[in-house]
Amino acid sequence: MIATAPGKLIVTGEYAVLDGAPALVLAIDRRAVARIATGAHGSSPFLLAVADELARRRGADNPAARAALAIRVDSSACYDGTLKLGLGSSAAVTVAATALALAHEIRSDLVSAHEVQELRSDPVFAREVLSVALAAHASAQGAKGARGSGADVAAAVHGGVIEFAVTAHEDPAGSVRVVRKSWPASVRLIPFFTGVAADTATLVATVTAARAANPVAIDAAFTAIADASRAASAAVTAPADLAATALISALALAGSAIDRLGVAAGVALVPACVTAARSAMSRFGGTAKTTGAGGGDIGIAAIPAAADATAATRALIEAGCRPLALSVDNAGVDLRPNAS
Repeated sequence: MIATAPGKLIVTGEYAVLDGAPALVLAIDRRAVARIATGAHGSSPFLLAVADELARRRGADNPAARAALAIRVDSSACYDGTLKLGLGSSAAVTVAATALALAHEIRSDLVSAHEVQELRSDPVFAREVLSVALAAHASAQGAKGARGSGADVAAAVHGGVIEFAVTAHEDPAGSVRVVRKSWPASVRLIPFFTGVAADTATLVATVTAARAANPVAIDAAFTAIADASRAASAAVTAPADLAATALISALALAGSAIDRLGVAAGVALVPACVTAARSAMSRFGGTAKTTGAGGGDIGIAAIPAAADATAATRALIEAGCRPLALSVDNAGVDLRPNAS
């Protein structure tokens, strides 16, 4: 078998999701691919964290824990050469490795497409993958100074468009709520690279420190982010004739809320090209904003589907952005027979 898992874009709810606010998250069609490599021993902190979590839960001699140490994952689809794009590669790696290790425990000799399909469509299997991957990813990220919310892990497991929220923090993985959504056909999303790779852990740590020093302003910004994210999540399920206006308006509010957080925290969360893109997209009835922690990585432009996408893409390039061919991947973590 091989296992694959998609990357993600956190469209709204960034930062505030750590306080329990909902985040709107898209799985995108760039996948990490996990394989068992004979004689290999995991070296990535995320692969080691998967092996450690499985050993903690099942014992070091469990087939899943042993298999995790022999897994190699190719996440090059989430990069541009050696440049990180900010598509949640670490979460995709963790989820793909977890799924492959757990599948190896259940049936190490799965070969037919039918057998694999039965396993990957099993909701109990999916819940176990999510639980293990959340804990493993949080452990590996925690060593970098920011455990994260788990929204990227949930997107890699479930695929598609989800509303994600953390509902408790009693255990290392936390308890989470995932609600499936659909992106409205009336809104066209144009992702673009800002030209700068962001360090998410450093940005989160900086905002956290700023919050301790300036809680009133930071809390107000978090509230604005949470309110905009709730509005965006509601807008994707609005009636077709209202969805475009509602969603684009909510995304504009979400972008302004991140601007507000950056000013309050004294950190550059919104690259100049995103500000220029926002101005450019207004000509098309749209908007633009950062995704995830901001500071670089991927931005998104949202315009009405009836607008001229070619002209909008050209305007993004003129604003200093690099449009990317990304689309929503409705399939989550996937198992399949290894054809190689």
